[in-house]
Amino acid sequence: MSSKGQIAAIGYSVVSSASLLGLYALLDGHAINPAVVMLAAVFFLLVLLPLAWLAGKAYDRMRTIAMQDDLTRTWNRKYVTEVMPKLLRQAAKRGKPLSVSLIDINDFKLINDSYGHQAGDQALQLIAGALRGCAGKGEIVARWGGDEFLFIRPFDRETGQPIAEEIGHALDKLSKRIGTRVSASVGTAVFPGDGDTLQALLHHADRRMYDDKESRKRGYDRQTMLQA
Repeated sequence: MSSKGQIAAIGYSVVSSASLLGLYALLDGHAINPAVVMLAAVFFLLVLLPLAWLAGKAYDRMRTIAMQDDLTRTWNRKYVTEVMPKLLRQAAKRGKPLSVSLIDINDFKLINDSYGHQAGDQALQLIAGALRGCAGKGEIVARWGGDEFLFIRPFDRETGQPIAEEIGHALDKLSKRIGTRVSASVGTAVFPGDGDTLQALLHHADRRMYDDKESRKRGYDRQTMLQA
């Protein structure tokens, strides 16, 4: 329950409690001192209502923490799986497209092998920061697992390619800043053309991401042959 829900519930209990006191007095045939009812209502308002507000805030905070990746502070898989059905319903209702981009960091294992896992963790944090820098209002960056991220935004197929380009530019800037080459393979799927569920969109995004990765490898091999 959200903070507002907690407060509403306690507010309802205040009114209900006062009403029950009055009803009890009528049924019992005795008059009840209005001051007693007022005192009970004040107790609920001054004691229980603030406690409910604090409990609601703590609940919201714990829920947010549970939905975030511990390392990168981006959203996590649990958050995406919970929020996507709602986002897809909204997109369908408004007749708007929604894109899901799967981002796989190229050769990330080399960073771990060359510099250690602590450096790899730091690299993931920097990469997550670069991706968040590409996100606008209402757009989601999430760590899907390992060195894979999801980028969710309202875009159609024609503007899907610039998503990959924008991410590429952000990682290029990061590479220059840290002195280590960082790049990513990106595959984008678009609702409704590629499916109307997260699973369907991920299927297409994953396939296109691997196509992008293979294309990069072929380009690298060609460049190596020309330089030989």
